[in-house]
Amino acid sequence: MRYVQPLTDEHRALLEKTMKEDTAFRARSRAHSLLLSAAGTPIKTIAKTYEVHRVTVSAWIKKWEHQGAESLHDQPRSGRPSKLTPDEQKLAQQYIKAEPRSLKGVVERLARKTEKRLSK
Repeated sequence: MRYVQPLTDEHRALLEKTMKEDTAFRARSRAHSLLLSAAGTPIKTIAKTYEVHRVTVSAWIKKWEHQGAESLHDQPRSGRPSKLTPDEQKLAQQYIKAEPRSLKGVVERLARKTEKRLSK
């Protein structure tokens, strides 16, 4: 059986704070899983609780041992760059706040202003 190495008081406090207060669901899940493992809960049980494969839980433990707190949050991934510049993104947010129930209208206003076609 594999478990998290014994936690220091500092690490335990970090994991408990992350589990209770972090806005990212996946970080909260990972922190709770690590605390469960440190308490002696088998990987199979943790995997069943979070509806993930046991290999996933084992990977969370390995990453925690190698990367510490950085392993709790998802790392940035590559993807398509935004069509909008940072200023255009701010403008889009303003339009959305002004018309939160009319995304079609927001898209049309942005198209007229920026000459860029976006999907809802």
